[in-house]
Amino acid sequence: MIFPRNPFNPFIRDYFFLLLQQSIAYVKQIFNITSTDANDTPQQVLSIRIGERHFGFSISRYNTDELLHLSLYTTEGIDENVLREIYIIHPELHHSYYKTIVCYDNSASVLVPDKYYRNEDDSKLLIESMHGKLANSTVVTEGLQEWSLKNVYALSPDIEHWMKGHFPSAEYHHTYSIGIKQINATDFEGSFIIDIGTDNFLLIVSQARKLLLAQSFAYTAPADVLYYLLKACKEYSLSQETVRLAVSGLIEKQSALYKELYQYFLNIRFRDADWRVPYAEEQYPAHFFTSFNDLALCAS
Repeated sequence: MIFPRNPFNPFIRDYFFLLLQQSIAYVKQIFNITSTDANDTPQQVLSIRIGERHFGFSISRYNTDELLHLSLYTTEGIDENVLREIYIIHPELHHSYYKTIVCYDNSASVLVPDKYYRNEDDSKLLIESMHGKLANSTVVTEGLQEWSLKNVYALSPDIEHWMKGHFPSAEYHHTYSIGIKQINATDFEGSFIIDIGTDNFLLIVSQARKLLLAQSFAYTAPADVLYYLLKACKEYSLSQETVRLAVSGLIEKQSALYKELYQYFLNIRFRDADWRVPYAEEQYPAHFFTSFNDLALCAS
């Protein structure tokens, strides 16, 4: 495990990490990648992704393809205690940055065309009509002007309060809003943008710049992912032979999931991050980090 240079005594830092592992036993560190010259780089961008069961962040240089740091944790449930412990063992989260961007990867979201959206008072009703009663939740509305849409999504008020208290100057977005920006207007045959997480995946379906679907799905086996993709093909009359799959996230070409996709779809490519990661490229494919790269590009 490689930690960046920081003002904390390394023994104290390691003690806090051990405490995190013991007191919150279900927290797992997936990545911890650090450049040796991270502290010497100007105009740094902090990008944070947080969902119901994961928290990750990257530090990159503004308007370049230089990744300086990336950490990702998974857990059975993100709460203030988990966030507090991660914040303690990562002093780089305490620094000031040229820009800070936060993306909520929560699944409770509704995309509403502007012409059908009336006011904030209707937002909670919209969420509950699609996702049922959500106890103790805050409803946020994000405008997507280019698409004439409103993204209405629900958050834990405790998580939102903690994030805004620790990152008050950040820009805040939802994962569907970031994903929709990746749609390619030339995909007339239809396009699936797929980002694979540890236990769920994001699916953006479009055709000729027309958004058809933006949704997250839970999965436990490759067959689950395949089921949703084939169902989307049928629902939107897209051909498995011509639809284009742009895949990123935690999937490798030798994996069972990729082999399943390859059996049913002809046009598959990995959507790589633009970042150069020379100190980690032998360990991790570039498409592992695309979702963080997409978020960092919002700072440009």
